[in-house]
Amino acid sequence: MRHRNIPGTFAILIIIVTILFSGCMGQESYTDKSPGISYDGGSSAPYPAPDTSKGSETLTGSTSQTSTDYGNAYTNISDRKVIMTATVHIETDKYDNAVNRVREITSGYGGYIESSSTYLSDNGKHTTTITMKVPQSAFEPALAQVKTLGKVQYEQSSGQDVTKQFIDLNARLKNLKLEEEKLNEIMNRAMTVDDVLQVSKELSRVRYEIERTTAELNYLSARIDFSTITVKIMEPEPVVSYDWGIDDAFREAARAFVSMLGALVVLTGYLIPIILYIAIGLAILYLLLKISWQVYKKFIKKK
Repeated sequence: MRHRNIPGTFAILIIIVTILFSGCMGQESYTDKSPGISYDGGSSAPYPAPDTSKGSETLTGSTSQTSTDYGNAYTNISDRKVIMTATVHIETDKYDNAVNRVREITSGYGGYIESSSTYLSDNGKHTTTITMKVPQSAFEPALAQVKTLGKVQYEQSSGQDVTKQFIDLNARLKNLKLEEEKLNEIMNRAMTVDDVLQVSKELSRVRYEIERTTAELNYLSARIDFSTITVKIMEPEPVVSYDWGIDDAFREAARAFVSMLGALVVLTGYLIPIILYIAIGLAILYLLLKISWQVYKKFIKKK
């Protein structure tokens, strides 16, 4: 009888582990009293909080830090996670030199060019837009050097604080790894095919979430580690040329003259038939009056 109840026992155990972990992940909190990740589940939490005295797992990358740093992240400015971005528009006569200098500044600070595009205006002037990625520590000096390459027409910079998002992703990843560890323990104790299938299904779900969360954390870390500076370099456009306005005036006058001639031709086309009809009508009226007058004169003479 005990052997028949083993599949049901494993199924119930898997469900309980899943529910309790979901509750822990939804209720995780951070306090200044505990430098590590604490759980609000109380005595019902299936796993104890990690031992922060021995340190905790760290994510690969310069922005990663142990869970012992989380408690200070909200109060210590140096521990905050900020994504820095800037946009600068520069006008310069030394266009080629400025473009080359932007690339040199980027590589000089250990950065890289993310994208670059160039277009030619109607006046034959070049405009190049370069998106450069530099380490966050080099953001301010790199931006200062870029602004010396010409006349700054536009400048905008901002910082996006993602400290909370960074901490949340780290905590979620830790919980998922704990859940994976417990499921692996259950898998080692599984005695039937049904138990193995159920645990395998849960393991697949947890590992997918681990991969997705790790990818999000790595992407966020990359955006924090490397700041973005978008530089638009423009050759100066000609403001006034020697014949500016005169040619335009002559062109407008010529167009107006041709337009007027066209209007007169159209008007003449309408007026000629009308004048012709009026002339014919007047001629007929004149003849009728002349004939009537002659008849009247003959009639008077007979009397």
